Amino acid sequence: MFRIDRKISVMLSYIFCALSFFGVLLLAIALPFFRSANVPFLANQDRFGFWGYFLEYVILALVLISTVCLVLLLNNVRSGAIFTSASVGYLRVISWASILAGVLAIPLCFLIEWNLLLPVAFVGLFLGVVLRVVKNVIEEGTAIKEENDSTI
Repeated sequence: MFRIDRKISVMLSYIFCALSFFGVLLLAIALPFFRSANVPFLANQDRFGFWGYFLEYVILALVLISTVCLVLLLNNVRSGAIFTSASVGYLRVISWASILAGVLAIPLCFLIEWNLLLPVAFVGLFLGVVLRVVKNVIEEGTAIKEENDSTI
């Protein structure tokens, strides 16, 4: 099976986080321009303008928060501090942000009447649930590590 060196994998993750962070910022800035340019799938949102913008910007904020937590989690992995309460906290924030973004994307799909985004919303929900399981595993591993560290 194809394997990437750990350092290269972490570097690629940092690059992806930086690209997604700047992409989300660019999208947040460009969103009003898309509306004024009569992009077809955003034309129906005029009647729900405030709520559409509100949901879009909340989802973008959740993505930014998740990206920051992901970078912090990558820093923990790089430094070897994987089974720590900070790592569990970062996974907790990322998982809940994914679930909340997926939940908020469902009404957004109906507001802009572009139901092709529904699978993306459900992927966000599924990713959040998977991350909750990973968080529980890391949390249990952290408890075992702390118990082993406290015994002589």
